[in-house]
Amino acid sequence: MILAKREGNAFQTLKGHTYDALRIYKEYLERNFDVVDNFCNRWQIPIEKFIKNTFFTIYLHDIGKITEEFQNNIIKGRRSNKHPHPLYALPIIDGIEFDYLFDIPIEVFAILSHHTQLYNNLYADYQQYKKGTFLIEKIKEFIKNSKDAYESLRFSKFFEFEELKINKIPKDAKPLELHKLRRKYWIEANNYIKSLSFDEKIKLKSIFSFMFAILQLCDDFASLNFSEYAKDRGGTFEDVLENSEIYVPTLDIKNPISLILKGYEPYKFQKELYNSKNKFVMLFAPCGRGKTEGALLWALNALKNFKRNKIILAMPTQVTSNAMYDRLIKIFGEENVGLFHGKSFIKLKDSKEIYDEEDLEEIRDENFKGNVFFKPITITTIDHVIYSFVHGFSQADFALGNIQSSVIIFDEVHYYEKYTLEHLLTLFDILKRMDIPHILMSGTLPSFLMNKLEGYELIVDEEGLDYKPFKLEYSENHLIWKEDGEWKVNEDIINEIIENYKKGLSQAIILNTVERAKEFYKAIRDKVPAILYHSQFAYKDRVKKEDEIFNLEEMRKSLNEPYVIVATQVIEISLDMSVDVMYSELSPPDALGQRAGRLHRKGRNWKENGKEYKLKIFLPYKHLPYSKELVEKTINYIKFYEKSLNYRDIKDFVDNVYKDYNLSIPSDLKLFFDEAILFGRHWTDISTIDEEGRFFKVRDDKFMKIEVVPQVYFDELGEDSLKAEYMAKIPAYLILNEMKNEEGLIHFYPYEKRVGRRTRKYLICLFKYTYEMGFDYNEEEEFEDIL
Repeated sequence: MILAKREGNAFQTLKGHTYDALRIYKEYLERNFDVVDNFCNRWQIPIEKFIKNTFFTIYLHDIGKITEEFQNNIIKGRRSNKHPHPLYALPIIDGIEFDYLFDIPIEVFAILSHHTQLYNNLYADYQQYKKGTFLIEKIKEFIKNSKDAYESLRFSKFFEFEELKINKIPKDAKPLELHKLRRKYWIEANNYIKSLSFDEKIKLKSIFSFMFAILQLCDDFASLNFSEYAKDRGGTFEDVLENSEIYVPTLDIKNPISLILKGYEPYKFQKELYNSKNKFVMLFAPCGRGKTEGALLWALNALKNFKRNKIILAMPTQVTSNAMYDRLIKIFGEENVGLFHGKSFIKLKDSKEIYDEEDLEEIRDENFKGNVFFKPITITTIDHVIYSFVHGFSQADFALGNIQSSVIIFDEVHYYEKYTLEHLLTLFDILKRMDIPHILMSGTLPSFLMNKLEGYELIVDEEGLDYKPFKLEYSENHLIWKEDGEWKVNEDIINEIIENYKKGLSQAIILNTVERAKEFYKAIRDKVPAILYHSQFAYKDRVKKEDEIFNLEEMRKSLNEPYVIVATQVIEISLDMSVDVMYSELSPPDALGQRAGRLHRKGRNWKENGKEYKLKIFLPYKHLPYSKELVEKTINYIKFYEKSLNYRDIKDFVDNVYKDYNLSIPSDLKLFFDEAILFGRHWTDISTIDEEGRFFKVRDDKFMKIEVVPQVYFDELGEDSLKAEYMAKIPAYLILNEMKNEEGLIHFYPYEKRVGRRTRKYLICLFKYTYEMGFDYNEEEEFEDIL
């Protein structure tokens, strides 16, 4: 009896695990045959051959376990690190005649990488491995029994079985011989890839990742099922999977308009989206007009029109991802909606009751599903989508395979700075070449961006663009400034905010830096109830702040209770809120448009309900964090827009300021994508586990930040505080400047913790930290010095 899995005192045979994996594959085909058929048609490969080859890839993926060494180790409860079964499968499969899809065996590469994603040096260090002794007769028997699996699991409806011909199975696998064989496969594949055009490479990448994702789905969840089945059991088991459908979730929405709009009549642009038959769409609509609802209507129809099975929403930030997740689980249910970003585990953990390790394991499973776009709907960041194309995380090929059968919604595509926009435009080109339907949403849709996008249907909310929800007023005074080294606050505005609060008006004050936001908040907090929100809180506190603001907004809607929020530009797209008056330091017009999206949301006129809704702009004390040139251009044009504004005016404002803005594409995303067609670098060279860029960056970090643990949490919780939820990001120069001093670090000290065989390093920050304020330090002068 050949074993494949062990959980405690329970074992599963290789045949049992393989049959469980194939059952999930069969379920996938039953539920998604039209998706697979469409995929094969668009790449002009025979569907029967694709299904057959994927069948054998799944059937043979663990054949490297049929060695004396692996079988002895699994019985004794030892790991087989010196005999990695994907690598030891290579000499066996090399001796089998097989009609591969390409001139290189992507099926073999899928097997080789089903535990460790392909990269240049995978299994290259052959000296760490030991000789493996093949159980030849057992291998032959297992291969021959593939026909029994085909017949008993009823795959005959999908393809005609062809018996695998075995030429030769070696007695053993010696490390040096394995190395030579592996090297031959790598060299041949690399030479083949170099001979391809870019479009041919895209075809290879698409087909490999799609097949690989199916293999991973079947293997990972067959293993997960046995792990759950084996709890509190002992003995040896064959196949144990009973409910394969739970591992192949599908979305079946009978009436999308009713579900999404909850009985409201759709706007004209939403109807156009719902009826669109185009794969590539641009939507231009103001904030608060139901862009997301319209995009979901397009996406739900796109699943049917273009034979896809997943929707991915790519958001600008982690905060917007969290907010969208909360919103969509209310519509589609938690079982249908996943979430992933660098800190999503914390969000998922905070949204559930945790009682024991089993609950934590369930959340890890949810986070993993979000990571690979397992569920019918997944909310993520644009960073994670992009990293899927360049081996930017350990499951990137699994995720990219699922993208092949997805439609993607990109939210607020105008929002990003130049460096990231160039990556996005490069990504959009790759998506079009891969024939992956997607919609680009924007509240301003600037001309410099539109001019770079071809082949998209443009849908415009003409009605919404004519609304004038607020009036812009500009003052050359400051909201806050420094005088003789001391912060001064505009007392006239403070008094105005107090009077507005007494009138029942909700207000937002937006400053361009964290330090100025903190100082303004200090000046007002004792005069009216206020909340401070910026990016330098510990992650758990940011989530708590978001919930607090949400509750204030609900109180405003239900009881007309006013509130005051002081914030930085983090507010621009992250919060679903609507204030009556907004005070803001001047920023580029696209940012002003986003800030205005939190003002009189869904309003038609700037004078309504007995109120005047105003966006009051003030000269910033300093241009940072924006470029001086961009701020000066904005100042030059803003006088033309001191009036009641609609979003056509805001687009015009943006176009004037950015008329000389030039995007350079393709970005180096294309180079990293090309490098990772099959191999490329190890994912840890591309980014960190939190998706902070290393060799490849999605965002241009002009001001480097570093994660620290506030001392208050370390003193309270000890090593339990050395978790992502208790960490905050602060400017790196605060640390660098102290390192230059003779005294060395004053407000920071390093801390090391052993995690298994590794030592992890942390930085404890001694600056005073509170939930109300964040860190208490003076940033402004140092901020200026580094530029």
